[in-house]
Amino acid sequence: MKIAVLYDSKFGNTKQLAEFLADRLGSSGHEVKTFRTTEIKPTDLLAFEPEAILVGAPTHAWNPARTLGRYIKKMGKLLKEGKSAAIKKAAAFNCNNGTDVCHKIEKKIATAFPDIEMYNESLPLNTGNMKGEYWEENWEEKTNKFITGFLNFLS
Repeated sequence: MKIAVLYDSKFGNTKQLAEFLADRLGSSGHEVKTFRTTEIKPTDLLAFEPEAILVGAPTHAWNPARTLGRYIKKMGKLLKEGKSAAIKKAAAFNCNNGTDVCHKIEKKIATAFPDIEMYNESLPLNTGNMKGEYWEENWEEKTNKFITGFLNFLS
């Protein structure tokens, strides 16, 4: 299965998590690509034709990064224009220093992709501060558990 990992990152924490997710999903036999909102156009992500998407962002003022919201909105417009309809399943992840915004990311996804099936678990990770010096204890274990659940959701 093709899986896109879409993320935004300001200080590198969400990028690190996105790459970790992509590596683990790829090692389970799926074709996985990462897409950073500031580097890849929505048309390029849709051209990959993923069947599932993981979407993540850092927390900025108790919300996901604005660039992520704009990117998802553009993807939704492209889908309405018939550019692609391959994405069927999604999940959210978030790096934060105390405020989980995964539910806000999920809402943005559901608005842009009205027929998408959302995984009922999200992955909010507390990184302690903007520079990620204090990732929550056992973050890898928590992330691996999330990945296992997401893979079961895909099958």
